[in-house]
Amino acid sequence: MAYGDLKVNNLIYDTGSGDASRSVVSIPLTASPTFTGTVTVPTPTAGDNSTKAATTAFVVASFATKASPTFTGTVVVPTATAGDNSTAAASTAFVVASFANLASPTFTGTPTLPTGTIATTQSAGNNTTAIATTAFVTASFATKAAPAFTGTATGVNLTLSGDLTVQGTTTTIDTTNLDVEDKNITIGKVSSPSDTTADGGGWTLKGASDKTFNWVNSTDSWTSSENIEVAAGKFFKDDKGNLRSIPSNAQGGAYVGVAADAGKAIYISTGGVTLNNSVFAAGDAVTIINNSGSDQTITQGSGVTLHNSADASTGNRTLAGRGMATVWFASASVGYISGAGLS
Repeated sequence: MAYGDLKVNNLIYDTGSGDASRSVVSIPLTASPTFTGTVTVPTPTAGDNSTKAATTAFVVASFATKASPTFTGTVVVPTATAGDNSTAAASTAFVVASFANLASPTFTGTPTLPTGTIATTQSAGNNTTAIATTAFVTASFATKAAPAFTGTATGVNLTLSGDLTVQGTTTTIDTTNLDVEDKNITIGKVSSPSDTTADGGGWTLKGASDKTFNWVNSTDSWTSSENIEVAAGKFFKDDKGNLRSIPSNAQGGAYVGVAADAGKAIYISTGGVTLNNSVFAAGDAVTIINNSGSDQTITQGSGVTLHNSADASTGNRTLAGRGMATVWFASASVGYISGAGLS
């Protein structure tokens, strides 16, 4: 056997079916060889993890394609950071840390649902952390604009910026004090108000017995079931003033009584007083005071009958100086006079 260098251009070798020739420069080197044509090598066993050359058959059997890969068995990938939003593969640990379960999910932070999200509709009145669908909200809550409540509506510190209309048979306000800023309260407001619809209207204060203040149509009067007491310094009055006092109508010359004198004292110093027919009404009373030391005449006007209560006589009367007399009218034309210094 010979050893040493061999310098040739071509190698001739037996293929088994004849001789073949190959140029020496076309044979790949051991280190970093460069192949041409179709290179064929033995296919390693699927899953082989060595330095053996991998055939396409080995790759197809052992690996998934880059485009639309299909995996088998249990695929293990690195766990991305929770909330990662990239093309990295998602491990089960990443999914659990970043997403809620499809069935009965539990959210944290501020969950936001995209428009059109469909969820299970809870029973009306449900008070849990379950997602509220539009159907649940519609069934359970009133709209913000023109809300319609049912049953017993209960609220705390309710402030309305618009008008409040209450329809029903009874409105109950359960408070210790009722403060109303409006200075006029209207009651008995119906479509066609009349004295008949107003009859019996008023207020009732509950006590051992009801304390009422009502309008009575038959008497055309406000009627109280209890006594009325005014504070010191206050008084009852009508258009003429304090009912406990008699207003004065001071006159310095001859005077003819007018309807406004009813309930007053004509305080006259001279000229006398004339009482005419159809000036005063039944029930009116007029007091005449002579504010002088001389006599003055109270004249019975035309069509008037003035009865002197002292002797039943009729006609003009003389009121002595500093005298005082009162005339009470039984009708517009008949009066009764009585007093001191009267003749």
